[in-house]
Amino acid sequence: MEVTRDYIAIASDVAASLRNLPSGHDFVVRVVQTADYPIESLTPQRRYNHFYAENTLSRRVLILVLQDDCLVAGLEAHEFTSLTFEVGASRIPQQAIAVNACIEKVDTSGELQSRMPLARMMVAGYVCSLQRYSKALDVESVGVHLFARAQPEYLFAKSQHNPGKHTLDDIGLVKWWQHTMQHALTYAMSNTSGSLLPVALESDGDKCISDTAVAYCVVPGADAHGAPVVLGNQSGFKIGANGTASPSVDWKWGLSHPAEAIAHNCVLQFPDDPITRLLAKSHTQSWTVAMLLEMLAVSEECGSGHRTAYFSAMLPIASTQLPGLPGCNVTADQGSLSFEDYDQVLVAIFDRDMDFSATDAAKTSSRRFTEFIDQKFDIPVVAVATNGPAIELNPPVVAPNTPPAVNDLSSMVRKKRKVTK
Repeated sequence: MEVTRDYIAIASDVAASLRNLPSGHDFVVRVVQTADYPIESLTPQRRYNHFYAENTLSRRVLILVLQDDCLVAGLEAHEFTSLTFEVGASRIPQQAIAVNACIEKVDTSGELQSRMPLARMMVAGYVCSLQRYSKALDVESVGVHLFARAQPEYLFAKSQHNPGKHTLDDIGLVKWWQHTMQHALTYAMSNTSGSLLPVALESDGDKCISDTAVAYCVVPGADAHGAPVVLGNQSGFKIGANGTASPSVDWKWGLSHPAEAIAHNCVLQFPDDPITRLLAKSHTQSWTVAMLLEMLAVSEECGSGHRTAYFSAMLPIASTQLPGLPGCNVTADQGSLSFEDYDQVLVAIFDRDMDFSATDAAKTSSRRFTEFIDQKFDIPVVAVATNGPAIELNPPVVAPNTPPAVNDLSSMVRKKRKVTK
């Protein structure tokens, strides 16, 4: 595991994705990441297994996008690279490398100058960078995971009061993440700088979709037949004999483990996650995956009227050589912060004086934050100018201008019978 994660490559992949947004906009991408540091296993209970050993390294990544020197979008993720040794029934030690990324926060400030899917494209660029890093490690797939829970703001303080920010409710956020994961996985597998629009993702000569990604979604408290109700009829979920959804992303309902499996042995436990907090309790040692989902549905964080969702996907790594990125000859340690320095960056962006409720306050807060980053760490940025097609909004459906039909009630009127004397 000598391969290092290049922050310039991450920024360049995000910039390549943003370039497909409607032309006429300029953005700057900043990436802050930590150096690799060892952590406990993502399945901590397996350390008691004498036939299993794991060495896991972790890093934290913060991606920030600016427009006209104002922060407009951000993403924070936790990445894990694990080297495992396991002795199976054949008594021959098996070695494997696994790469998993947990997207913890995605947020916008409300200061984007035009309506466009900036956050979605930012996620797609980040997922594409994971594919590049995983290919260098010679692994077959990379896991992308997230827990969707609606909050008014994640990274930008007081942005919930910004009139330009579109805050989603819990169901709206779950639907947004399902569509975003669909686009991000397809974009990464297309291995091209083409548009994320569905018509551009079809296989046609110079845009070749690689193997199908397998994606999982589960909403605690809802069953598989309720997926179209929760996520919408166009979500990609078609409950049928094979449970598949589309030629490029195979959507399945549930966690990515058999229902009867012991949760402690297979379910990844990421930091600051409801599953991790639930499995930390001593009486959960024998819980199956099915029982874990049942308890999540009545937990304080996922139950009590809340609609949350777990997403996970296994993104296949392209067998062909990924295109190179210019200007990526950076030393391994350059741009990688210590854990303490990274915390200082988070403290700076979460500072109580930061204010994104209005344009002037947002620009002042952005300038204060970027000056802190530049003076203390001097991390280079990647600039990008968009050149994609304009986004055509579907026109509203107008009913034909025909006169309303007149109800004929004559047949319902009972005529008074003549009385003969």
